[in-house]
Amino acid sequence: MNKAILLLMHQGTSYTEEIAAATARLGLTLVALSSRPEKPAALDTSRRHVADCLVTEEPELHSGDVEKAVRELADRGHRVEAALATFEGYRLLMAELNERLGARDSAEPALRLCLDKYELRRRLLAEGLSEVRVHRIAPGAPPGLDPMARWFVKPVRGASSFATFVLDDVDDLADLPAIQAQMRADRRMRAIFMDRYDFLVEEYVEGPEFSFETFLLDGRIHHLCVHEKARVERLERTVLEGMSVSPPMSLDRALVLEGADHVTRCLAALAGHGLTDGALHVEVKYWEPRKRWEIIEINPRMGGSLIDASVQAVTGHSLLDLWTESLLLPGAERDAFHDRLTRASQLEALRTGAPTRATVFLSKYGEKGRTVDTIRFEPPVRPPRILRVHVAEGTELEASDRGICLMDALWDVAPDCLVAETDFLDRHATEHFQVRYR
Repeated sequence: MNKAILLLMHQGTSYTEEIAAATARLGLTLVALSSRPEKPAALDTSRRHVADCLVTEEPELHSGDVEKAVRELADRGHRVEAALATFEGYRLLMAELNERLGARDSAEPALRLCLDKYELRRRLLAEGLSEVRVHRIAPGAPPGLDPMARWFVKPVRGASSFATFVLDDVDDLADLPAIQAQMRADRRMRAIFMDRYDFLVEEYVEGPEFSFETFLLDGRIHHLCVHEKARVERLERTVLEGMSVSPPMSLDRALVLEGADHVTRCLAALAGHGLTDGALHVEVKYWEPRKRWEIIEINPRMGGSLIDASVQAVTGHSLLDLWTESLLLPGAERDAFHDRLTRASQLEALRTGAPTRATVFLSKYGEKGRTVDTIRFEPPVRPPRILRVHVAEGTELEASDRGICLMDALWDVAPDCLVAETDFLDRHATEHFQVRYR
């Protein structure tokens, strides 16, 4: 019987090629369970990279589907040893199965806490690790908000900047029922919400935003890489992250390291709840008026877009490879694994003053509800090293208040010229990226 890792795929896709390569390097077989895609052809590419694939009749996976798949795959010669899910909506399913199988993972209650942005904020406040005031929004009962503060609205659970916005007028909360209807109807992203469609409002943290790409093993915290969100566009009901750069360029090294230490303290406070293993994408801001760092979100998964490609370019290691390897890592190999993470860490390089590589990647977004007629990015010079176009001509974009990404592109850049490189690539992409709608 083949020893296998079970990939929980959402509607036919989930970094399948990369995970298959990582699994093969470990001498394991990759098998998959996918929710039903809207178009069956969406599975064609993924199937080429897995030894076996089961597909449910529903567009979302549930716990019973996973249990049934493990039994069916065993009947077909595959003994599932661990589960992996890069799609946030299946992160709890992954943890539940890994606990039963004895694979290395964080505890399901800790992951549930991280995914609940309201309860996470309350926990950080209770631990003295946050000063951000927060209110849950109850239907028909607007919270009493300090008029001297700025406030930010977001779903208690969510991703892709779905319905995240600065609250300029409390009357804007009247839009939430219509947004919740979008959330329930969004065929692609609905599973992210895990049947939770409530909202919170919290103090707006004024300052630059960053993400720490972090790996946990046995409760030890390794910050592999940090990105600055160099271009952020605020639309009426969402926030689009247009460009990220690593290492950060707007704060000096000492402040970035201070941010890393703050993230470490926050994660250490959650270790006792079972947040001990796996890849994390931790979003933080430097609150300039208060001269302090604040957690925005702790996402218990790898970052999206080209985050993993950027981490690999900067550190030489893929978060996805590390995550896959760690699931079944023998106890005797843990110290060597920790050493590898320490040597790879960009943050350790910043701490010691060692050289570090740098990247810039950008994302282009579409207009909700429109149909793409043509899409093109063919710069005459300085083409990106990685280019991923996510839609084809004729694609109808969802009528949804979230970031609908059309294209991602990544460049390796000179670390001592980040401001100039970022400015050039921003202009370069704006000039040469073309999308037209019908």
